[in-house]
Amino acid sequence: MKYASWFLIIILLTVPAFAAAVEEEDGAGFDDASAEGTDDFALTGPKIDPLLDIRNWLGRAGAPALEKSQQDPLKKLYDREVKSLARHFEERFGVSLQSALAAQSRPSEHRGFSAKPNPELTLEIQRISNHLSDALISTLRMDQQVPLRKYQSEMVRAKRVEQTKQKLSEAGVSVSAQQQTQIDALYARESYLRTLVVIEAGSENYDMTLSALSSQTTQKVAEVLDRSARNVFSAGSSTSEAAKQKP
Repeated sequence: MKYASWFLIIILLTVPAFAAAVEEEDGAGFDDASAEGTDDFALTGPKIDPLLDIRNWLGRAGAPALEKSQQDPLKKLYDREVKSLARHFEERFGVSLQSALAAQSRPSEHRGFSAKPNPELTLEIQRISNHLSDALISTLRMDQQVPLRKYQSEMVRAKRVEQTKQKLSEAGVSVSAQQQTQIDALYARESYLRTLVVIEAGSENYDMTLSALSSQTTQKVAEVLDRSARNVFSAGSSTSEAAKQKP
């Protein structure tokens, strides 16, 4: 295993685990797949702080706050990334990337860059927003990155566990205490590995890796269940797992 991986594991083991219960308002963030997920992070301009969400996430994760010496380099990186993507985006959609990012964070009735919903544009803005956040987070110190990414992974874990319980409950399927303990352990393992994957990926795309990890967990959870419960749980499991990997 690479030295970097060992270093990440050591830090992960020293960061306290977060509670399984996650507030609903914590569901939106850098990687949120919803149309409103970028908040103020993707905005640029003199009155907008592009680092606002990073500060908020670091605070929620109990990680060290951004230092003054980190802020200017992060803002410059953000501006460079937006500039490098702007021309292709404008040629493709006929609007500036800056205005699309700004409109993304406003209520739909105030979005002026598109008269009608454009799913393709929305997906591209989501992709770019995720890329921007990953690019900035990957430059943070490890004592900032690890708690932040672990917190986000724990949000995904809590959501996945709740979805599994709800799916089985709606089907009238019950699991034993031992089975629930095994299921919880599998999702905890996934959360741990997810943190490693995202940090080691840096600003590179990690969706395929997370999708494979999620599918592996789904298969292992199904193996824990009794036959009837397994059939219920496996129904529809062939749908994409990537969306479930967003906090």
